[in-house]
Amino acid sequence: MLNTSRLRKSYVGFILLCILLTYPLIGMSASHLEPLPERFDLRNIDGTVNIGPVKNQGDIGNCYGFATAAGYDTPTTSSIIKKVATQGRSFDICERDKQVPNKLSLLSISIRARVSSIDVLGDVAPEKFQEYDVAAYFKLPWAWYSQSGWGTGIRLMTSAGVLYGAGDTALVVSLIPLITLGSQDGRFTLDMGAGGALLSNHRFGTQDYGGYFQFALTAGVGVPLFKRLGVGYRFLHYSDAGIYGPHNMGADFHMLELNYRF
Repeated sequence: MLNTSRLRKSYVGFILLCILLTYPLIGMSASHLEPLPERFDLRNIDGTVNIGPVKNQGDIGNCYGFATAAGYDTPTTSSIIKKVATQGRSFDICERDKQVPNKLSLLSISIRARVSSIDVLGDVAPEKFQEYDVAAYFKLPWAWYSQSGWGTGIRLMTSAGVLYGAGDTALVVSLIPLITLGSQDGRFTLDMGAGGALLSNHRFGTQDYGGYFQFALTAGVGVPLFKRLGVGYRFLHYSDAGIYGPHNMGADFHMLELNYRF
């Protein structure tokens, strides 16, 4: 019989851990933003190009340091400066380097397949399952990364696929927020999260998931393989956490994934 009390405690502990890690992260994402650069007036009195801030720059950061060291003499930057200077207006040369929160953006996609049936959470499942799906990972606005490119952030994992078991098939879609540790470009990642999944069928032979909605717990790791390609391992657990009754079973999935980073 499924130990629903132990399973509920596992879910509560996992969700509380996610909340504890997420709460300070949101504060850090705002407090560690680099001060925004000021705009530049590119015109001297004699009409020649001048690079100087209109207002006090304060802590000018990496963008201004690079611009000063390079003398603004890259082909792209130089042409832009000359163009706006002749038009008699200001230009924010560091616009692209402002560390403001990004909007939701696609980070990577992956194809995944279950490779093991070892049970980790709950009791041993009476049926064996296979799952194949496609997942998309999105970057969310809340993140903190050091100048070295390593740090932590919040991402969103969505997936759609098929679940096979005991001769039955179900379509599965999931939505899971993730707390990630690793590189900002997504090449090296360690993550965990809790969310939900919808199944088109919840009965597979002698096993009943209890209902169409399932809670989903996950943890994963990813490493680069070649250029934009990477490989990873993901643990995924589906369960109703006792909301449909004490006699329903969940399932654990140990999955390998091949991902492509944008």
